[in-house]
Amino acid sequence: MSRTTNIPLRSLDMGGTFLNYRRHDERIAFVRTLYARLVSRFGSNAVFLDSATIGHGRRYPNQLRRHLDRSDVVVVVVHAGWAKELRTDGADWVHNEIRWALAAGKTIIPLLLDGAKMPRAHELPRTIREFANFQAHRTIDDPEHVRLCEKIAGEPQRRAVIGQTPARPWAGPLAALLGAAAFAAPVLALPASTRDTAAVVSIAAAALLVVVLFSVGVVSLGRKQINSAERLAQDLDPTTYNLLVAAPGGILLAGFTVAIVFSSPVEPRLRPLLVLIAGGATMYAIFLVLGQYKTERFRENHWPVRLEEPVKPAPVRRELERLLRKQAAGADEERIRWHVTHLENAADVLSRDASRSRWSWLTADHALPLLLGTAWAAAAVGLMTSAALPAMRLWVPAIVLAAIALTIGLTVEAAYRRQVWVRRHVADEVHAQIQRLHD
Repeated sequence: MSRTTNIPLRSLDMGGTFLNYRRHDERIAFVRTLYARLVSRFGSNAVFLDSATIGHGRRYPNQLRRHLDRSDVVVVVVHAGWAKELRTDGADWVHNEIRWALAAGKTIIPLLLDGAKMPRAHELPRTIREFANFQAHRTIDDPEHVRLCEKIAGEPQRRAVIGQTPARPWAGPLAALLGAAAFAAPVLALPASTRDTAAVVSIAAAALLVVVLFSVGVVSLGRKQINSAERLAQDLDPTTYNLLVAAPGGILLAGFTVAIVFSSPVEPRLRPLLVLIAGGATMYAIFLVLGQYKTERFRENHWPVRLEEPVKPAPVRRELERLLRKQAAGADEERIRWHVTHLENAADVLSRDASRSRWSWLTADHALPLLLGTAWAAAAVGLMTSAALPAMRLWVPAIVLAAIALTIGLTVEAAYRRQVWVRRHVADEVHAQIQRLHD
């Protein structure tokens, strides 16, 4: 898990508390007492202490990094003169562990022993100066570590919170500016000698845009069938999904593309270019599938992993299926509780997002398609207007504009209704399944 969404995915998993300390005979007894207190509260699998956790014959650096990556909280035991003992030569594990924790966005709790003070930024190595900004916890005020345990216990629940989907109020004005520029450019700057070409291009661009929008609208109307298919696919593990769905789909797409290229009336000298474009698109799709497979394997092996924000229905459903599998397999109760809270928060966000207005949904979730679609439509109408100006046949671009506007309106309405239905359906599904777990 993480406090932010812009850190590497490897640091998002959940795994307890990591104790960072400087070995010394005077402090080892305190550290062991602290470890015993945390174990009694959270269990031995949720607390890492090098001398107690790393078995004989294991590679020390690898074990440190692995357990640190899997931790939620890093407790740094700070004694008097602690900052002066830090080294940056790569052999100081206290420094290395703090540097890794900062880079991964972990929650860090400086634990000040009696007589210790929180170091200032200028007293620390450049690589860990951010450590000076963390709120410290004093042992003198909490000798039994009760409040420290409460802080650690509350951290997973705090990290389980899902942020609201951010609004993008700038998307509307920017789309209007892009549309005005895309319309005015051909009308004002297109040479008269190219107006016949402009008419052909505008018709092709408008027709292609209408086809794309119509396809989106048709897909949106089949929301129940698509939802059932998505649910079936998300029940599969990544390996099975790629073998049964992604691989055959990729082969079919590549074969279909090649068949179209070589059976179409395209000039032979242009076919290598089309094959290159089709091959590039196919490779891009393959890399997308492989990336998704890698991500899903990571989420499975490092469960539970925080959802990316803004939260979407499909990932929530996949995580719900993963939670049910883990619960049926008898997974750790602490992780199940965190995952349940995380999914409940995600479902609440989906429900709130389903109540947004059409314009709020469009600008927040589809800002880029809005900008590109506006520029595309405006450019097509601008080209048509430029070609129609000499003969003053402005009714032609008016008809094109009306057709595009009608198609856009119907598509947006269909897509809006689909996302409302899907978000509410997935949110209800999450709450119903979790209620069954509670019962």
